[in-house]
Amino acid sequence: MAIDLQQIGKRFRFYTNLKELEMDQLKSMTGSDETTLSNIISGQNYLLDDLVAIVKNFKDLNPQWLIYGEGSMFKPMNADGTCPDHQKGCLKKDKAAYLKQMKDMLIELDAAEVAKGHHPNVEALRAKLDQYRATH
Repeated sequence: MAIDLQQIGKRFRFYTNLKELEMDQLKSMTGSDETTLSNIISGQNYLLDDLVAIVKNFKDLNPQWLIYGEGSMFKPMNADGTCPDHQKGCLKKDKAAYLKQMKDMLIELDAAEVAKGHHPNVEALRAKLDQYRATH
């Protein structure tokens, strides 16, 4: 299976937006410079070694999903319902606007995956967003 740097960038951007991570936070968390992070997010001009070094800092991110678009975006939750980073679905932003933004990004990501011939489980992500919206 071929690795598509642009698709990885779109998935990483989706993940960082979902986690509400700004560039300064990404730099601090990963120890990477802004140019490297920007290149990964834009899907151009980076080495997979740089990506691997960065991904190690995100304990809940499923690298199989990030690189190949397979499986769930997140690693399985702990038994108590928390993510491996011990956070429980807290959104700092306006929930309705945030969910709309995430849904729009999901549509963009889905279109990009379909255009590349991938068939990720986007419906499961949409269902989770809809479920979250219904409970909050």
